[in-house]
Amino acid sequence: MTNRYDRQLKIKQIGIVGQKRLENSHILVVGVGGLGSFVSSELVKAGVGNITLVDYDVVEITNLHRQNLYTEEDVGIDKLVAMKSHLQKANKDVTINTINQQYSPDLLDTKYDLVIDCTDNFPVKYQINQDCQERGINHIFGTCAANQGQVMFIDPTSACLECLYPKENIDKLGLSANIGTNPMIVALTGSLQASLAMKFLTSGKYDAGQLLVLDNWTFDFRKIRVNKKSDCPIDHHNFEERS
Repeated sequence: MTNRYDRQLKIKQIGIVGQKRLENSHILVVGVGGLGSFVSSELVKAGVGNITLVDYDVVEITNLHRQNLYTEEDVGIDKLVAMKSHLQKANKDVTINTINQQYSPDLLDTKYDLVIDCTDNFPVKYQINQDCQERGINHIFGTCAANQGQVMFIDPTSACLECLYPKENIDKLGLSANIGTNPMIVALTGSLQASLAMKFLTSGKYDAGQLLVLDNWTFDFRKIRVNKKSDCPIDHHNFEERS
């Protein structure tokens, strides 16, 4: 019988070794809305061994234009219930865990090889960033609105979300405002997060602190090197000095 992962096994950067690494990985996805539905779908289908999903929302009709896998029959159902059902039908060999609650710091654990932030709430994003930095856990930041998406791999020593967007400036930047969402930018941004995760989980390679920005109206794609701030409030040294 043909291996279900036949096509990705033929990619030299993945191969059998990379696939085994993926199958032995455990990731945490926070939020299974727009970004999280694409991230979860793609990584489960690719064969990640163990995935834990965190969310507390229900499926609404306005979700369907941009949130992958959900159907009209899912409207009114807990997102985690609907998502787990769809994902398990796509790949019964993956262990899918669900945590039905808002994100909180006690959810993080070093058993996770990677945390993927798919939330749409910047205060929560800052908390995830801080918790991952302080616990030494790699995570992938992602956000999108209108026609633009942004993604960045963050490790404990790289520039983090506070270096990219200082918390005190967030209101001025307007990143928390609801300005609508082009459904295709959600797919592109979520797929980019999943791509970074796939590369890291299969090869151990990543480029932390590099912001990827894409626009699916102008079709611009940029890579921006983000420097770690010397006074970053999340930096271990600065954190210890304030304690």
